[in-house]
Amino acid sequence: MTREEIRNLCVKSLEEKMVGTEAQNIDNGNGFYRYFFTNFPDLRVYFKGAEKYTADDVKKSERFDKQGQRILLACHLIANVFNNEEVFKAYVRETINRHRIYKMDPALWMAFFTVFTGYLESTGSLTDEQKAAWMALGKEFNAECQVHLKNSNLPYVH
Repeated sequence: MTREEIRNLCVKSLEEKMVGTEAQNIDNGNGFYRYFFTNFPDLRVYFKGAEKYTADDVKKSERFDKQGQRILLACHLIANVFNNEEVFKAYVRETINRHRIYKMDPALWMAFFTVFTGYLESTGSLTDEQKAAWMALGKEFNAECQVHLKNSNLPYVH
């Protein structure tokens, strides 16, 4: 697939997961974290104060309403700029810079795309072709993450 095809497939997969202030938009992002906390409980350690949260706790949490909008916005942005390689890479580097304080396992950058596509699949809004596009985008995202981590003298996946 070309960068343009990947971009278009990823953008299309997000049509039902729009960001915004309406209740459905808020639920789109919060729903990601309900899926995440239910299916990947070992990763809750990266959410200080919410390590024991259940999906019901997440659903009632203003924190995860806001965090859900941030993660969806990030996914919309990387999908929409994927065909502009330098802007895409710059956004990846900025994402790494914002997450330094969390001392995340560098393998999680690629793992995110498995989680995100799993969420989209769980809501019925992802085709096999779109999933392949997200994983291709994720591979590029991860590659730039690892280069930037290495160049920043931070742990990275070799």
